[in-house]
Amino acid sequence: MAIELAEYLLRRIRECGVRSIHGVPGDFNLVSLDQVAKCGLQWVGNCNELNASFAADGYARVNGISALMTVMGVGELPALSGIAGAFAEHVPVIHIVGQPSRRVQADRLCVHHTLGNGDFSVFSKMTAAVSVMAVSLDDPQTAPDLIDQAIRQCWLQSRPVVLFLPSDTVQSPVDVQKLSIGINLSFQNDQDEETWLVNKILDDIQRSKNPVLLLGGHGVRHGALEDVLELVQVLQIPTFIAPTGQGIINEETPFFKGLYVGQYSDPYISWMVESSDLIISIGHIQSDLSTAGFSGNIESKRMISFQRTNVTLRGNPYNLFLKGVLRRLITNRTASSPYAKVDQKCSLWKKDIDLRSPKILCSLLKIRQAFLHKLSCLPIPSPRERHLVKHAWLWPTVGKWLRQGDIVLTETGTASFGIWETSFPTDAMLISQYLWGSIGYTVGACQGAAQAVRDCFGNQKRTILFIGDGSFQFGCQELSTILRLGLNPIIFVICNNGYTTERLIHGWLEKYNDIQPWKYRKLPAAFGAPARAYRTHRVQTQAQLQGLLSSRNFNDCSALQLVELYMLQEDAPETMKKIAQSLTKQNVRS
Repeated sequence: MAIELAEYLLRRIRECGVRSIHGVPGDFNLVSLDQVAKCGLQWVGNCNELNASFAADGYARVNGISALMTVMGVGELPALSGIAGAFAEHVPVIHIVGQPSRRVQADRLCVHHTLGNGDFSVFSKMTAAVSVMAVSLDDPQTAPDLIDQAIRQCWLQSRPVVLFLPSDTVQSPVDVQKLSIGINLSFQNDQDEETWLVNKILDDIQRSKNPVLLLGGHGVRHGALEDVLELVQVLQIPTFIAPTGQGIINEETPFFKGLYVGQYSDPYISWMVESSDLIISIGHIQSDLSTAGFSGNIESKRMISFQRTNVTLRGNPYNLFLKGVLRRLITNRTASSPYAKVDQKCSLWKKDIDLRSPKILCSLLKIRQAFLHKLSCLPIPSPRERHLVKHAWLWPTVGKWLRQGDIVLTETGTASFGIWETSFPTDAMLISQYLWGSIGYTVGACQGAAQAVRDCFGNQKRTILFIGDGSFQFGCQELSTILRLGLNPIIFVICNNGYTTERLIHGWLEKYNDIQPWKYRKLPAAFGAPARAYRTHRVQTQAQLQGLLSSRNFNDCSALQLVELYMLQEDAPETMKKIAQSLTKQNVRS
């Protein structure tokens, strides 16, 4: 029995857990789209391909994997920024690009959506550069195997793959029996190399006087998170999170010590991490934004770095999958009596340190000086300013309001740095780009994340977005998609008159950092939403925000909530101000 190639592809996508496909229709993928509903999938349909790629990214971060459909050239290229971001931040997206027929390509015809020179490979080369696997489904005989291989690599490496689908192969018959065998998504390592590496790691842990764990969120949430959390319980050593790791670990666990972001961390946290003789880093990418301008003092010779597809032991790389190494670590660590004393030694981390040593006394003095400096820098607010919403007050307040299972998105800027001051409840998730940092990313990602919540959890979790007004204007069209789909996220638009991040870096008073003020509360109506589908709010004071956060109607997820949150233009998280200074120096350094 045979089925159409497009049906095979879409059924495989559904098999790996996707329930909604993002994208924009175009003449090269229209026939493929006929199969979406037939295969038990929902077609989302975004306002443009860039937002669609951001939405697919957000969907994948919640669901574990996602799918995106565009057309060659004019649709493929706008999506490229979002796909590159997914590649950089280890997000698995299956990108399907509809192409002209094989005959059109072979004859190098001058057709629309091309450069007019008969070169049909120019765009595919660009897309392939930010994909771990790129395949052309131009041969129906080999296409099913290529589809299976691409989806497998997408899942294993937690990065995008791209499948080019010529319009004349969409309905080509393929053997349906191949669907009876599931795609192998298991991790497979060289057992001898894995055994050697695990023994070496355990030996390093045993020899270490003050080891620590540092957890990030890149590539570990799906397929490896349970192993990471089990390792925390097995090792019982001081555990820290990087910015991307917020929400990964229960902050009530006795091993959790706080957020590490280089020298802009709490001084005691910086000292504990940077004085450690062994830093076990899992899923953390040391970018300038996640390390506060490379401010941390972590040498590779003191680090074991675990990423999705490799482990680096004190500067030496090994191509082994994270999950396999973690499982072996947990098993061997639990079963091996020679390592039984590690728990006691590491849980008594502070007792192994001579607090009278000159080095430690110097570190403690620096902590005291940093605290006194912070205290002296605190401004004395006027009576009016005491009532305004400021970042120093906002983010700890948000932490008290969040609840278990929340999906929190923060746009690059004041929100992504302010959230560092927020405590996360159990099973909450942070979605933010600390490497790619694309402006406007979180509007599309919010739509995708909210859709994934509906598909996976039946709206039992809240999707919450914090975004600046400048960034919101970049991707606001997806608010229309959110309303059309009946999704009900809570969106806070921080109204502070433009690009605060850029102002802090350069051009505080320059007009290129200004934007046109919008009446954001009127956008749902402008997008044609009925009044029952949304609620809008204007917040200017702390009392107003506290009243809103405590309102049952605001928290019941029965409608979209859109909040205009007014803040002073000159107000920003203190850490962000310092990082901006680092970026300013970095940009002019020769």
